Amino acid sequence: MPEKTIVVNNRPISHFDFINAVQSYAMESHRKTADQLDADEREQIQELAVERLIARELIFQQALAQGQIADDTAVQQQIDSIRANFPSEEEFYATLAKAGIDRMAYFRMIRQDLTVNQATDAKLAEAAPPDEAQIVAFYQAHPEKMRKSPMVRASHILIRTTPETASEAQQQIAALRQQVLDGASFADLAREHSACPSAAQGGDLGLFGKGKMVKSFEEAAFALKPGEISPVVETPFGLHLIRVTDAEEPRHLELEEVRDQIAAYLKEQNGARLLQNWVEELRQNASIRIDG
Repeated sequence: MPEKTIVVNNRPISHFDFINAVQSYAMESHRKTADQLDADEREQIQELAVERLIARELIFQQALAQGQIADDTAVQQQIDSIRANFPSEEEFYATLAKAGIDRMAYFRMIRQDLTVNQATDAKLAEAAPPDEAQIVAFYQAHPEKMRKSPMVRASHILIRTTPETASEAQQQIAALRQQVLDGASFADLAREHSACPSAAQGGDLGLFGKGKMVKSFEEAAFALKPGEISPVVETPFGLHLIRVTDAEEPRHLELEEVRDQIAAYLKEQNGARLLQNWVEELRQNASIRIDG
């Protein structure tokens, strides 16, 4: 990747930071590494990386000017938390060394990250909460969002299967299904035979909506009425019997049910605009140079 020079108020942003930002945003936006991006994607991601690095540096410099730098204890706690993901302290610092980062440089990097986060959080806290009129207006403007999706509560019995045990597993689950149809307790059979951790709760999986289970399991569960037992259902986990115990039909949500969520969403939007305007103001008063 060509060398890029970014200088904000006479403080350079390292090419190392630029490369890391490009890699991070490539995964975030495209689920690809930077070298897997096509030319248009790469240009888009590099522009994004430059803009966010400049914003980060501007916020950091403003925090320093206001004496809001993260303290040593908070920085060390963050480093210790990251270091805990490595087998040893030696391996952690060896990994940093391979990336060309010494201990003091890493400490400064973490201090900058925490300082920027603290300054950002402080600015977001200034965002005004929405008033009642704004909440009502949003509720009325988005009726398609004010619906509760259908949900079912189901229990299941899972029998694991392999190519070698497929026939035996089919016979076992067919026998269990017949026992249920003959009046045996589904919950007792789940506790005794199910290979799922839910066996301890009699196979109960609780309430769930669409998109939460694998497709074949979901289709079978939502096709049942409360009290009904499914045919044998096959998923990558094995063979299942499913019993639906309750169902909630889709319905329109009243304002009181969604007031808190709407208020939180609108305040988040207010915060995002406040932060964007703040960074733009800092940028207008800054000296910024980008080469490469």
